[in-house]
Amino acid sequence: MTKKQYMDSKREKLDKAYIWVNIDFDKVKYRINAVTYQIEQVIQKHQLSNQTGNSGKRNN
Repeated sequence: MTKKQYMDSKREKLDKAYIWVNIDFDKVKYRINAVTYQIEQVIQKHQLSNQTGNSGKRNN
């Protein structure tokens, strides 16, 4: 590996680390919670429709 290749690979690793550090984890957590809530709502709706015997019908 030449010195230039070494410096380029080192710079690339630094750039990648910089990108990861700048992730806003609060926004990620908020989005995960929002999607999880939506999934839970779908599961509950599906369970309710199965309990009432309407498993073959779509319940909007």
